Amino acid sequence: MVRCLRPINKTFPEASAFGILRSQKGVALLIALFAMVLMTFIAVEVSYDTSVDYVVAAQQVNRIKAYYAAKSGIEISMLRIMLYKQAMAALGDTLGEKKSMLDPIWSFPFMWPPSASAPGGGKSTEVDKDMLKEAVAESLMQGQQYTTTISPEGGKLDINDLGSPLKSLKESMIKQVLMIYQNELKNNENFQRKYASFRFEELVNNIADYVDEDKVSLNGGDETSQYRDLEEKDIEMPPNRPFRTLDELHQVALMNDDFYNLLAPRVTVFGTKGVNINYAGADLLIALDPTMTEEIVGKVIARRNDPKLGGPFKDDKDFFGFVQGYGVNTKAIEASKIPLLFDVEFNFRVVSTGLAGNVRREITAITYDYLNLTGRLADMMDEQDKSTANQNTTTTTTTTTTADKPADSKNPTPGPKKAKIQAGKGRPAVVYWEEN
Repeated sequence: MVRCLRPINKTFPEASAFGILRSQKGVALLIALFAMVLMTFIAVEVSYDTSVDYVVAAQQVNRIKAYYAAKSGIEISMLRIMLYKQAMAALGDTLGEKKSMLDPIWSFPFMWPPSASAPGGGKSTEVDKDMLKEAVAESLMQGQQYTTTISPEGGKLDINDLGSPLKSLKESMIKQVLMIYQNELKNNENFQRKYASFRFEELVNNIADYVDEDKVSLNGGDETSQYRDLEEKDIEMPPNRPFRTLDELHQVALMNDDFYNLLAPRVTVFGTKGVNINYAGADLLIALDPTMTEEIVGKVIARRNDPKLGGPFKDDKDFFGFVQGYGVNTKAIEASKIPLLFDVEFNFRVVSTGLAGNVRREITAITYDYLNLTGRLADMMDEQDKSTANQNTTTTTTTTTTADKPADSKNPTPGPKKAKIQAGKGRPAVVYWEEN
C-alpha cells in the first residue's frame, strides 16, 4: 500500500505557527497564575512582618512610657515623704498628741490623671473639671497614667533584730516570731494537721543564727552543721550578717514555702527597732498575744483611725488599758519585752504602677531614715546599759556627809528626753528598689 502524505500548506505557513502557539496557551496561563500567587504571598508576608515589627516597636515604646510613668509616681511619693518629715520636724512638738494630723501628707493614694471626683464623694464643680482638663492637657504624660501607694514599714517586725546586739530586743523578737507560728497552729486546722509535730523553736533559732555574729547555734552545737549538705562548698552558711532581702529566708535551714509565706507579710528587713502599734497590720497585732482575737484587733484599728474614738494610741499604758477592757492578758505582752512604739513613722514602702496602652510596669522602693533610727537605737542601748548597771549594783545605806550633794526637791534630776524628730536634707534614702 502506498500512503499519501498530506502536502504542507505553503500558501499559508502562519497557520501552522498559530496552532503551535494555541497549544501552549494553557502553560502561559499557569505561569501567570503562579507569578500572581507568588507576588501575593510575598506581599502578605511583608505586610505581616511589618505589622509584627510595628506591634513589637509600639509595645517597646509603651513599656518605656509605662516605666517612666511608674518612676514619676515614685518621685512624687519621695517628695511627699520629704514634705511629711519636714512638717513633722517643724510642727511635731507643737501638735503633740495630734501629730497624726500630718499623716495624710503620705497616706492617701495618688494617681495621674487625677480623678474629677471631689473629696468625700461629693460632686466637683465645672471650674474644677476645667482646671483639671487644662492641667492634663498641659502635661507631657500623654496616654500615660500611674497610681502610687505609700505604706509604713514600722508596722512590721524587723527580722534582723533576731541578731540585735540589744539583748532584750533580740529575745523579744525571737518570742514574737515564734508566736506567729504558734498562733497559726492554733487558728488554722490545715496548718496544724500538717505541722503539729514540727519544732518551730528550732526554725526560729536557725533564723537568729543566720544573722547573729557568733558561730554557736541556739539549738546547740555548731551553726554550720545544718548546712553541710550544700553543694556550694565555697559559700559559708550561715553568713552571720543581716538579711538583705526577705527572699534570703528561703536559705535558712528548715525553712519551706509554707513557713516563708506565713512569715514574709509580717516582717521586714528595714524595720524601726520595734512594733509601731499605730501602724501595725491586723496579722501582726494578732501575733502579739493569743488573747488578741480578730474582733479585738478590729476594735484597735478602728480606735486608732478614728479621732472620735480616741485616735492613735499615746503610749503603752493607753494601749494596754484599751485592750484590757476587752479581756486581753497584757502581762504576757509586757513579759515578752518587745518594744512597742507609738510615735511617728520613719520608714516607708512605695509601690508605683505605670500604665501605657496595654502595658503595665511596677516599681517598689523602700526608704530608710538613718538619721532618726540611729538615735532611737542608741537610746535603747543606753537604757539596756542602765538596766544592767542597776542589776549589778548593790544598794547600801550611807550617811550623808558635807561632801555629798543633797537632792534638790525643787529641781529633780531630769529623765531622758525624747529625741526631737529630724527632717534630714534632700531626697529620702532609698535602700530597696525593684522593677517589674
